[in-house]
Amino acid sequence: MQENSANKRLIIAATLLGAFWAPLLMTAANVALPAIGSEFKAAPHILSWVVSSTLLVTAMFVLPAGRISDIYGRKKIMLLGTAILTVTSLLCGLAGSVYFLIFCRSIQGIGAAMLSVTVISIVTSAFPPGERGKALGINVAATYIGLSASPFFSGLVTQYYSWRHIFFISVPIGLLLMLILLAIKKEWREADALKLDYTGSLVYAAAILAVIWGLTNLKTSVYAPFILLAGIVVLFVFVYLEFRVPNPLMDMARMKNNRVLVFSSLAAFINYSSTFAISYMMSLYLQYIKGISPQYTGMIMFVQPAFQAVFSPVAGMLSDKKDPQYVASVGMGLIAVCLFGMGLFDADTPLLPAIILLALIGTGFAIFSSPNVNSVMGSVAGRDYGIASGILATARTVGQSFSMAVSALIVSFYLGQKDITKETAALFVRSFKTTFFLFAALCFLGIWASLARGKREGISGKGDE
Repeated sequence: MQENSANKRLIIAATLLGAFWAPLLMTAANVALPAIGSEFKAAPHILSWVVSSTLLVTAMFVLPAGRISDIYGRKKIMLLGTAILTVTSLLCGLAGSVYFLIFCRSIQGIGAAMLSVTVISIVTSAFPPGERGKALGINVAATYIGLSASPFFSGLVTQYYSWRHIFFISVPIGLLLMLILLAIKKEWREADALKLDYTGSLVYAAAILAVIWGLTNLKTSVYAPFILLAGIVVLFVFVYLEFRVPNPLMDMARMKNNRVLVFSSLAAFINYSSTFAISYMMSLYLQYIKGISPQYTGMIMFVQPAFQAVFSPVAGMLSDKKDPQYVASVGMGLIAVCLFGMGLFDADTPLLPAIILLALIGTGFAIFSSPNVNSVMGSVAGRDYGIASGILATARTVGQSFSMAVSALIVSFYLGQKDITKETAALFVRSFKTTFFLFAALCFLGIWASLARGKREGISGKGDE
């Protein structure tokens, strides 16, 4: 059912604010970690959990949160997630110890999971197929803006006020979002006849926790490979159980026949696996090899998300008219070529090619991401929008963790425990080249996954079918 214009404006406002705010809040603490550590006298390994706890809990809850939103109502779950983020932001700002801060940041992961899945599923529910790509593209742009604004925002606030104000400023944003959501005169609840698979949710959460913790700590813990392997085994157990319960968290019997969902999600995983560590590797390259200051490095790195934000709505509109199978594959191909180009860099490469390639990667990411999301959401019936959003969020989170783990392993293979200095610069450049050649190869594989999804079949909008 098509929304009236007033309701549409409220829906756009709420989903845009949610898409911007959640990634901003999740990553804003990164820049503030030194200030937090100084105040609480926290060791680096403890301090890292201020960031890691939120990401881990978000990954664990996105799939159950998606199914809960399908059953109990997407607006209701988005409102609950907003309330959780608002209250925990206030508590984070008032935290008297680093351990209480980590606890509050963990709870924030639940709220972030609720927002991340409901933003996409509400947009998909509220807009007809002909308008959906544009709306999804605008929301993807808002997410990129939130991510790219986060370092600047948190650095400015920490420098001129304190790290606590990062969280205090989030409180009025959350209250505003809650007011907008309460003004929306519609609820989307298309799977109310189903029941939540509690066993599947717990097994899934345990598997994702083990996989992401294992990937993140491969370089620092001797137990990480075993925990990662255990997580993969538990994922297979999860799949086995889902085939045998009446109301599965993920209906594997239906999923295996949904080629678009399977290969689009695989393409998303490959895309994030091959691109998320770009900012990490390029930041080291620009500062240590090219000798550029952190301030100008940040400005150069801003090129990629800026181009993502600009072109995501355009790509979304294009995916309303052209099949996402081809649009997204072009984006993946552009990224693969650029990653290969970065693999050719050395210490004497001029700065301009790096800026151009970052701009093209941002464009390629936009061309891939919005149509890919549109393809996934268009491949499932209305009652599964939440779970489809959760699958995409899982592919994103695990892909990001995999990307960082691979790049860190390659750097440590070449440098060992050595820092990047003039003496080890050549070794880092070799690790840089190896990383980007590997990412390029992975991305070329992603083109196959993107094309293998097949053409759009117009499943969207079938409600409870």
